[in-house]
Amino acid sequence: MRLLAPAEIPPGTGELNGPTGFGQPVLRRYERDLPYSTEEYLNLLQTYSGHRALPPTVRNGLLECIGNLIDERHGGRITKRYLTELRVVHRTG
Repeated sequence: MRLLAPAEIPPGTGELNGPTGFGQPVLRRYERDLPYSTEEYLNLLQTYSGHRALPPTVRNGLLECIGNLIDERHGGRITKRYLTELRVVHRTG
């Protein structure tokens, strides 16, 4: 299964959608691609709460499998795409 293209991802909703005393929010999206070596990516994964919550043996097995996949199928480097949303809302009164 492939991830959705950024244009296909609906904008985040939240408390900034038309609160009293504020104008309409302006939404901006920024995409960026960051390359990672196998080691860099595995270090990044270890900062994610879901990975940190795994029992150590499970986490280590998962990271080993991911590292092998990156090394064997992607030449030791992968690129991760990030999509960041910025909402700006101005006070009206």
